[in-house]
Amino acid sequence: MGWLQRLWRSGRPGLACRSGSSAVEFALVAPVVLMLFAGITVFGICLGAAHNLRQIAAEAARASIAGVTDTERATLAQTMVTRSLSSGAMFRPDSIKVSVGPDPNDATLYTVTVTLDANTLGINVFAKLIPMLPTILRSSISVRKGGL
Repeated sequence: MGWLQRLWRSGRPGLACRSGSSAVEFALVAPVVLMLFAGITVFGICLGAAHNLRQIAAEAARASIAGVTDTERATLAQTMVTRSLSSGAMFRPDSIKVSVGPDPNDATLYTVTVTLDANTLGINVFAKLIPMLPTILRSSISVRKGGL
C-alpha cells in the first residue's frame, strides 16, 4: 500500500503523516533561539565590562585626590588602575588607557577617563549573527581638586 493511499484512508488527507514535523519545527526555531541566547550573552558581557570599567575609573579618581599636581594625580590614577587590574578584573592591562586632565567646563575639577578597547573581550565572534555594541567603552569621573 502506497503512502498516498494511507493518507487518504485516515480520513484526514495530508494530516496523518507527522513523522518529520519535530525536525522541521526545530529547524525553524533553533536559529532564532540561538541568536537570542548569543545576544543575551554579548549584552551581559558588555554590561559587566561597562560596570567593571566604571568601578575602576571611580577607584582611580578617588586615589588621585591625594595628588597635588596634575602629574602626581595621573601617576596615582595609573597606579590604582594597574592595581585594580592585577586583582582579577576581566580586562588585560594593555587594553585599558588612562587619561587625567582638567575638566574643560570647570577649573576646580579634573577628570579621570578610562578607555577600553572592547575587541579584547572576545565578543566579536558574534559580529555576523547579531548587532554589536560599541567597540570602545569609556568611563569618565570628575573630581574636585583637593589640597590647599
